[in-house]
Amino acid sequence: MKESKKGVVRFAIAAELLVSVILGFYNIYWGIAGVAIFVILIIYYTQNINIDEIKIDKAIDEIYGDLDKINQERMYEMPIAMTIVDNEGMIYWYNQAFGKAFKKEKEGLFKKNIVNELDFNLAEAVKADEFTFHHEERDYGVVTNAFSDKVHSFELLHFFDITEQSKQRQLYRKNSPLFCYIVIDNYDDIIEQIPSHKRSAILGQVDLKLNEWAKQLGSAIIKYESDRYLMIFERGKICALQKETFKILDEIREIENDEKIPITLSIGIGISESILGIVESQELSKSALDIALARGGDQAVVRQDEKMSFYGGKTEATEKRTKVKARVKAHGLKELIKEADHVLLMGHQNPDMDCLGSAVGLLGACKSLGKEGKIVVREINYSIKSLFDYLLENEAYQDAFITPKEAENYATKNTLLIIVDTQTVNYLEMPGLVDQIPKIVVIDHHRRSGKAIKETLLNYTETYASSTCELVTELLQYFDEKNHLTVIEANALMAGICMDTKMFTMKTGVRTFEAASYLKRKGADTIISKILLQDDLTTYTAKSDAVKNAKIYFDNIAISTFENNTDYGKVIAAQAADELLNIKGIVASFIILKNDEGLAISARSMGEVNVQVILETLGGGGHLAIAGAQFPGENNLETGKELLLTAIKEYKKENGS
Repeated sequence: MKESKKGVVRFAIAAELLVSVILGFYNIYWGIAGVAIFVILIIYYTQNINIDEIKIDKAIDEIYGDLDKINQERMYEMPIAMTIVDNEGMIYWYNQAFGKAFKKEKEGLFKKNIVNELDFNLAEAVKADEFTFHHEERDYGVVTNAFSDKVHSFELLHFFDITEQSKQRQLYRKNSPLFCYIVIDNYDDIIEQIPSHKRSAILGQVDLKLNEWAKQLGSAIIKYESDRYLMIFERGKICALQKETFKILDEIREIENDEKIPITLSIGIGISESILGIVESQELSKSALDIALARGGDQAVVRQDEKMSFYGGKTEATEKRTKVKARVKAHGLKELIKEADHVLLMGHQNPDMDCLGSAVGLLGACKSLGKEGKIVVREINYSIKSLFDYLLENEAYQDAFITPKEAENYATKNTLLIIVDTQTVNYLEMPGLVDQIPKIVVIDHHRRSGKAIKETLLNYTETYASSTCELVTELLQYFDEKNHLTVIEANALMAGICMDTKMFTMKTGVRTFEAASYLKRKGADTIISKILLQDDLTTYTAKSDAVKNAKIYFDNIAISTFENNTDYGKVIAAQAADELLNIKGIVASFIILKNDEGLAISARSMGEVNVQVILETLGGGGHLAIAGAQFPGENNLETGKELLLTAIKEYKKENGS
């Protein structure tokens, strides 16, 4: 209505101006009088308009004032806890719900610091997209809103009580299903070596114990193959299993049979912090089982995303008598070498005789197939110097070695990278090469760790083998009928086997002697291997000093500490650990070396003590009888000894010894 009246007034003023202009043509005085009236009308109209606008603005301000008052009252009474703080965390205002949830004293929280009073991480809450705050058995989801009064900056914090949601989430996680894959490691040995009338009874005992174990856990167990089981149980049960260190492994191993075959299991369980579907969950458990099998069996592996926990592994890996796998792997490797443009062979850092010997054997195979091959070596250390010099005496090996920098020139999509004597990325001579070359082959005899190379075209890992040279020798036997292995390569492979077996006295099996027999037929000479493994007088003296420093702990474990900053310090430590086993009554030995890099431990065992399990707790690994660990940056030998003694005590406690 008011707008229509304003329109009429504006039309009247405009008409008056038009009449004044027309009158001015006839009589100037009438025109001037009309213009004067027009000006008066304009002034009057403008003043009235301003008054109306002031009234409107005042009414709006009153409305907004009422709304602010209502909002303030509602914010104070809202059931969601809210507070206003500055950038330092000083509390300037909080509502009733906040005071009820967090106020501890009668004077309240006003002008107090939320960071100090509630141990609240303000910086993280402001930065994070989703922030959860735990306070006195309650969980809160925190949402922040920044604002400013042109002088100071503030944060309005909303605390949403999500305690019930958290409880439901925890309950869901606790009751979510876990897949547990179980394999009888030596099922083939049971079938082949135990008579049929006894075999059923023994396998029946395995079934019975596994079903009793499943019943105790309140889980379902299914036998889906003759040697494989799938067990499903709630996630909340995993803590109890880890606490008892999977005693089912010991119970199965204790099943007696006249043939004295120790029956062992491999168990794989996958857990994730994320919420996974059924398919993803069972795939995670299968990968855990693969790791348990690759590490030699007789153990349980719990994989929590990328973190691995190992339980068991008390026995050495059982030697497999079938050669079908070696023949299949050899055929696959031969085809990969034929298809490649270049072949690069690489081992672990500070390579030893086994590492270099296996690379030399494969280099000979590449040459026999008409492919160029290069061995990537960063530097020639004391361990391989004698073999390296022996190889350079032959013209064929003058240009066989390249540095990691030179290896980049060979890195193409059709280059084949063969990694020997390790499967851990961080231990490689050039870890970055794994990302540059998509075609990778791994040949190794060490137990697999959680940091193993994942994407491989072919993986031949057999932990029962004495050495990588033994595995390579097996593969070469199935390449073809040609006499492609030269005497030099046979001697290099023999030297690697002799080093890892201590001249066929440690960790040898039927396959070890079969490999050595094949190499002898190809011209290998054990006298040359002995010469290649000889030490100079300085090294021998240093080794004797390390042995002399040894002390006996736990009645049968020898531990020695010594310092050596030479390039062959680690070799001395390994050899000294071997020498200590020659002392009557010693079942395990540990040498702690201090050098420029920090501390390193070399461990050896006669088989009664699993040194691999002990050193895995210190970040190391290896085999039951041979293992090692490193502590970069640590310079205190006594600290290293205390850590080692603690690990040994835990091992003996878990094994009841």
